[in-house]
Amino acid sequence: MRAGAPAGDAGPSSGVGAGSSTPARPRRFPGAAQPEIMRAAEKDDSYAAHVTEACRDAFRHLFGTRVAVAYQNEIKLLGQSLYYLLTTGSGQQTLGEEYCDISQVATLHGLPPTPARRILFILYQTTVPYLAERISSRIVARSIALNESQFDDHPESDNSSSDIAQSITNSGIPSTSLSVSALSRLRGRVYALWQWVLQKWPSMLPYAQDVIQLAIRTNLMFFYFEGLYYHLPKRAAGIRYVFIGKPMNQRPRYQILGIFLLIQLCILGAERLRRSNISSIASSINQISSGSYPSSTGRGIPVLNEDGNIISDIRSGKAADIASHSEASSGKSKCTLCLSTRQNPTATTCGHVFCW
Repeated sequence: MRAGAPAGDAGPSSGVGAGSSTPARPRRFPGAAQPEIMRAAEKDDSYAAHVTEACRDAFRHLFGTRVAVAYQNEIKLLGQSLYYLLTTGSGQQTLGEEYCDISQVATLHGLPPTPARRILFILYQTTVPYLAERISSRIVARSIALNESQFDDHPESDNSSSDIAQSITNSGIPSTSLSVSALSRLRGRVYALWQWVLQKWPSMLPYAQDVIQLAIRTNLMFFYFEGLYYHLPKRAAGIRYVFIGKPMNQRPRYQILGIFLLIQLCILGAERLRRSNISSIASSINQISSGSYPSSTGRGIPVLNEDGNIISDIRSGKAADIASHSEASSGKSKCTLCLSTRQNPTATTCGHVFCW
C-alpha cells in the first residue's frame, strides 16, 4: 500500500503541474521567401495581362479598333482592376499566390487583411499609377498650349491675361465684404500657383520620373534585405506574405542582391551628381562665351535645331529656313529607321521625319 501511495499521489501532482504550465503557443506559418513572392508576382502579372487582353478584345468587338486604341489605358485599368477585385478584393488568393502557396497577412499576429486594407491596396496597384500618368500628361499638354499662346502673342491672350491680372490686383482692394475679398485673393493665389506649375512641370517631369525610379529601386533593395514587400503598393498598404505550403529545409534568400543593388544606387547617385555639375558648368561657360540670347517672348531660352545649331530668330518666321539650310549644308541628318543619311525626307503627321 505504501508503495502504491506515492504513485497515487504522483498522479494529481503531475496533473497540477501540467495544468500550471504555460499554455502552448499557436503555431504560426513562416514568412514567405523572396523567390516565392517574386514568382507569385510574375504569375499575377501574366494573368492580369490575360484579363486585360480579353477586355481589349471585347471592347474592340463592341466599339471598333479605333475606339479600343484610343482608350487602351482605360482598358488596361479595367482589366487589372477586375483581376484584383475578383481575387484580393473578395478575400481570396490570387492565382499567383495559390500557385506558390503563400497567403496575405496584415498584422504581426498573422491575421488576414481587412476589406478596407485590400481595397486600398487595389487602388494603389491600379488606379494611382493611371491617375498619375493622366494628370501628368494633361499638365504637359496645358503647358505646351500655354507656351504656344505666349509664343504667338495674340492680342486676345494679352487682353485675357491683363484682365486676370487686373482682377487679381483688384482683389487686394478692401471691399465691403471681407469674405468675398478673401475668396478672390485665394483664387488669385491658386491661379498663380497653377500657372507656375504649368511653366515648371515639363522641366520637373524628368526629375520626378527619376525620383520614382529611385523609390522603386530602393524598395527592391529593402525587399532583398528583409524579404517583406516586393511592390510599393503592398508596402503602402502594409500587406505581407506567409508560406502555407509544405515546409522546406533550405529556403534561399537574396540578401547579396540587396548589397549589389545598394552599390548600384550609390554609383548611379554619384554619376548623376557628376553629370549635373558638368552640365551646370558647361551651361555657365556657354552663357559667358556666347552671351545671353534675348527672346521677344521674355523667356530667354535659345532654341536648337536637330543638328544643335541655335535658331535665334523665331518670331520673324526664319526658323524653318535656317533649319532647312543647316540640314542641307551639314548633311549629317540621319534617318532613325535605316540609320543612314536621309534621302528624300518626308514628314509624318506626328512630325517625325524619315526617308521616303
